[in-house]
Amino acid sequence: MGWDQGPYPMLDDCLQRVTLDDAPRVIAEHDIECVYSLFQVYDEPLWAPPADGVEQGVWSILRSLLDERARGTIDVPFVFHWGFDVHNLDGPVVRALDGHVFCNRELLTWWTTPAAEGGCGLDLFDECDVVAFFDGDRPKAQFMSEDLVQPLSARSGELHTVCAGRPFNIDTVALAQCGIHLHVYGNGFDDVAEMIVRDVLRRGSARDLREVRDHVHLHPSLQPGGRSWAEVQATKSQWVREFSRYDAGWSYVGLPFPWKPLEDRAAIPNRLSTYVLAGLPVISDRQPGAYRYDELTRLDINVDLVDGDYEALHAELVAEAASGAKRSHALAARHDYSFDASIDELLGVLGRARERYLTRSAAERRRGAADHRKQLVRLNWTAPTQRPPLVSRLRREAARRYGDHRVRRLAQTLLPRTATR
Repeated sequence: MGWDQGPYPMLDDCLQRVTLDDAPRVIAEHDIECVYSLFQVYDEPLWAPPADGVEQGVWSILRSLLDERARGTIDVPFVFHWGFDVHNLDGPVVRALDGHVFCNRELLTWWTTPAAEGGCGLDLFDECDVVAFFDGDRPKAQFMSEDLVQPLSARSGELHTVCAGRPFNIDTVALAQCGIHLHVYGNGFDDVAEMIVRDVLRRGSARDLREVRDHVHLHPSLQPGGRSWAEVQATKSQWVREFSRYDAGWSYVGLPFPWKPLEDRAAIPNRLSTYVLAGLPVISDRQPGAYRYDELTRLDINVDLVDGDYEALHAELVAEAASGAKRSHALAARHDYSFDASIDELLGVLGRARERYLTRSAAERRRGAADHRKQLVRLNWTAPTQRPPLVSRLRREAARRYGDHRVRRLAQTLLPRTATR
């Protein structure tokens, strides 16, 4: 899971590690032009144990460097690239930033809409005039190979779909009854088999699992962690060949976590870019106004699950398998959906932030996080363990009704793992 704090072996050959104590000197001596901080901010209970040289949270690091700027030790702008999973932020630090890149406009809307209207009511971004919107968390173009393969359905006549990560709210019983296969690639953190068993038991009975068994296939994760860059490349180079054999990929269905409506609209399942990489249409329930649905319709790769009607979904997938229209749209969008396609835009934002910063007087540039009290604003759920609350709630309910030992036994006997082909 991405909640560890590093350091990451894949970066050994391209990243210079700098301690927080040495950072001001390195920034000054190497003529660093901008401090760029990026993506997710998890609540502390979700952190892995501190690793050597990685003991500080992002707000402590930024506050320390902003203090150095206020003292005149360094003279650079600070830009933050906000991902969707931001559980808290330090108000004075955010006010001192010189540029903001939001993963989408929906995220900024959620944060700045008044609380009475369902938002967070934050005004921390008002003083900054360097703002951009794009998702920088997408696969590298080098993994978008032409190693495309014929879908399994072309040989077997049966539809095969894929879910990379947690199978949120997918009715596996209804899928099986319609003859649609589901291939799940776990994340190396959750026990996906137990999640599916609990969901089936919650919806019906153990008899349904016998029908599910022939249509649900579990695969090892293809998202390597703690590996060298060579190992990461070797794994991710399999993505196109592995995933292109399916008829469609599954996005989130319904509400994956207990998000508020405006927050839910900003959610970005990172599996979407993986599906685009492999040229797959994407299954989602209809949610106009939600980024994860509007992106699919913008790319014209959506296959809609309407009102939980899996028979109608089967018909849609059959029609798509015959025409290949959505698949061709996904293939056409691949390069623009790569990380590489965002590089020029990112460099442009960093450049604008620096240009704007240098127009200020020396006194204005020494803007730090003036308030030194710890002022964390919490934006998302806080969990005491590394298990999100929805999963915990289902686990407690299933344990009460069925017993953990029964769930584990059924998961082991009825949903065996499938080796990746």
